[in-house]
Amino acid sequence: MTAQLRDAYTADEAIAVLEADGVVRLPDLLTAEQLATVKADLTPLMTATPDGSDPYFAGTKTRRLGRLFKHTRGLDAAALSPVIHGAAAHFLGTPKGMWYGQDRVDEKPTYQIGATQCIQIHPGQGLQPLHRDDSIFYTVHPGRTDGIGVMTAVSDFTEANGATRVIPGSHLWDDERMPLVSETIPAEMTAGSAVMWLAGTYHGGGQNVTDDSVRTGAILGFFRGYLRQEENHYLSLSLDEIRQMPREIQDLLGFTASNPYMGWIEYNGEMADPRVVLGDVENAGLHAGVAV
Repeated sequence: MTAQLRDAYTADEAIAVLEADGVVRLPDLLTAEQLATVKADLTPLMTATPDGSDPYFAGTKTRRLGRLFKHTRGLDAAALSPVIHGAAAHFLGTPKGMWYGQDRVDEKPTYQIGATQCIQIHPGQGLQPLHRDDSIFYTVHPGRTDGIGVMTAVSDFTEANGATRVIPGSHLWDDERMPLVSETIPAEMTAGSAVMWLAGTYHGGGQNVTDDSVRTGAILGFFRGYLRQEENHYLSLSLDEIRQMPREIQDLLGFTASNPYMGWIEYNGEMADPRVVLGDVENAGLHAGVAV
């Protein structure tokens, strides 16, 4: 029997479905007014964004735009949704007991938005390789959940125009089992709805086999708040100060990416190495899995 994508309208419902399936649909997450704001803000930017150049993972008929909170306030409702925050607190805010000398304290981590991206799949784009979002953290499966992805449909998502494909239950797999396209289902939904998945759930962009239907979605990635550097070098040091340092020190302070795709910055529609902000445009390209 083919798995079905289940809906949730409350945090408790979403948590229950995510525990079992690793993925859940959130119908009508945005109001019509909020959706209209997102479309008005992002459409001209996506029109000006070039197609990607990565034939293996990111796509060559797919356009990507980062820094979404710079470009629109329309996604604030998604970022602040009680349903999403309830799920994030449950999966990402797990308390842990710690000793400080003779004092036993339960510490509870925060969670944060670790990535934003508008992803537009155009006709002719093939399937994206199935992957887990927590691969950037080298998370061991089965185990803890390090993140949650929320893809909000800016246009209708259909199987034909490239709706995200997911494998319900794959968050429970170990790291040796290979995901198969035949195990996926399309996350079909109307514009303004969203699909939320655990970072250990296999998924990937769908194939757009239409003649003229463009699939546009905005993704917010929520991650455990401690999955970052202890000291915030990006705010404590200026770019001018960083530029004066040896390349090796720049890299150690975090001004380079970690494979695959950890620490990217959007540059001309590509997920680029942050060294571009230091003027190193020649080494900006990032690719996952294989050299292309």
